[in-house]
Amino acid sequence: MKFWFLSDTSRLIKEKNEIEKLQLTAAWLEETEWILDDGLALIAKIKSHGHLYEVKLTYPPFFPSTPPMVTPMEEEADWSSHQYENGSLCLEWGPDNWYRSVTGANMLESTYRLIYMENPLGETGEKHLVISRHFLTQGQNLRNKIFRLHVEPELLNIISNLQENYVANIKFVFIFGDRKTAVLHVLEIEDIEGSVWENTSLPDDIKPNYELTGLLLKTDLSSTEVEKLNTINQWEQHYDTESINPLSEEKLIIAMDNENNPHVLMSSTSKEKLFSIPLVTEEHKERLPNQLVGLNEKKIGLVGLGSLGSKIAQSLARTGVRKFYLVDDDVFLPGNLVRHTLDWKSVASHKVDAVENQLMNISSAVDVEVSKINLSGQEATTSLNTVLSKLGNCDLIIDSTANPRVFNFLSAVGTTYGKPMVWGEVFAGGIGGLIARSRPKADPDALTMRKGFNGYTMHLPEFEFKIRELYATEDQQEEVMVASDADVSIIAGHLTRFVLDTVLQPGQSIYPYSMYLIGLSNSWIFEAPFDTRPVHINHLPDETETVENEEERNRTIDFIASLLEKSDD
Repeated sequence: MKFWFLSDTSRLIKEKNEIEKLQLTAAWLEETEWILDDGLALIAKIKSHGHLYEVKLTYPPFFPSTPPMVTPMEEEADWSSHQYENGSLCLEWGPDNWYRSVTGANMLESTYRLIYMENPLGETGEKHLVISRHFLTQGQNLRNKIFRLHVEPELLNIISNLQENYVANIKFVFIFGDRKTAVLHVLEIEDIEGSVWENTSLPDDIKPNYELTGLLLKTDLSSTEVEKLNTINQWEQHYDTESINPLSEEKLIIAMDNENNPHVLMSSTSKEKLFSIPLVTEEHKERLPNQLVGLNEKKIGLVGLGSLGSKIAQSLARTGVRKFYLVDDDVFLPGNLVRHTLDWKSVASHKVDAVENQLMNISSAVDVEVSKINLSGQEATTSLNTVLSKLGNCDLIIDSTANPRVFNFLSAVGTTYGKPMVWGEVFAGGIGGLIARSRPKADPDALTMRKGFNGYTMHLPEFEFKIRELYATEDQQEEVMVASDADVSIIAGHLTRFVLDTVLQPGQSIYPYSMYLIGLSNSWIFEAPFDTRPVHINHLPDETETVENEEERNRTIDFIASLLEKSDD
């Protein structure tokens, strides 16, 4: 361990001088003694209202970058309302407002002011409430709480405006998100007239297959009076038990006091005793930028749910996409854990099914259709055409397979249906990646862009890695090189932004090019990580090339008309 007082002797001298100066000028500081106790510490006796308070000022290893700690010498001494569970006093300076010029002497002065105002040992004399210099965050308040009730802002607004003597049933569930926390969620509020509110935010996939029954009531009791009621029998005196359904063995009561403050009480078993649990909610805030408005109406077709595709799908769902058509026939295996968004719970499942569940757990409003068709494999032609037709009905198509045969099919879909297509690839070895798009009437079709890219790369240095498998290469020493999760995530992030820009702003893109090479290392054509090379491909088809002559057009119309006449017969 490094001792600060050995490496920073000038600060040690300053600390000693300030303590000596304080002892000469402050009548309340009676004795001090320096000690070594896993570091440097000072024992001090503070006199206040005729009582002696013995404290230990402990300098931490990182002093003066972090503040000293002051604790009572007597174990389990409960002196102040400004005292942490470990016994240390919450003084005027702490980790949140500390600066290096504050000394141990300043901390002792703050200790004296706190003791003098609160007068903890004095049976007589004035005792004053010392206002806290800070507030605890929700996370700090909850870190030792196993049970919590999560309440939607909409529900909190409803229960905060109840009429007096209102009583209703609560349908609720326990959800164990981890091994340390049990979260209660309200599913429905139902009074004598029927359902008042229903939770539409909680994804169905995480709801357990049972519902418990609790109680909601508005009282005319004060907060203090409510806190004294801690048994079921006591509460039954304050509402008509016949106006609601019987409560479950696991009790939950949400009681509003006369100032509309919620009090949450529960019992985890059939015991009569109730205990208070915290209520967790959030203030409604718009967390997505305005330019993403309308994204929930767009349907995205995504082919390939590997490490790249899974990251794109998840990011799009978090950004506001609510309609997906996902295509992939592959199964998730333990080897995929190093780069995929899925985890062990999905091993041996089809990737497309597991990603579907993942998206629906992000938002209950997500609507996902899936297909396990292998677009480049042995499949019935009717199945292939059905999938391609459904992709054509999407607002945008994404190819994240890096498979040339799949690319050909999707390019045909985009051209036939006049839909934009976005594709990307992580280069083997994690040296970089490609993102590209083809927009109707703004870019060449996808096949033309790929041909243009192949022509572009012919003028570049030879790619020195032999491709072994997707995301893996072998360098000249025959060592397998693979892309990391971070590499894939970077390309996925760029590709997702490309998708959003394409589907929402087709006429005013922020991207001056429709194809980019993005470097992640000093390799191939890239001079450094994040070296980005735009690829300019602007060969739009000549419309005159696709216009039939008048004779061919008339012959085609006559042929179709003859077929229509036959169908009428």
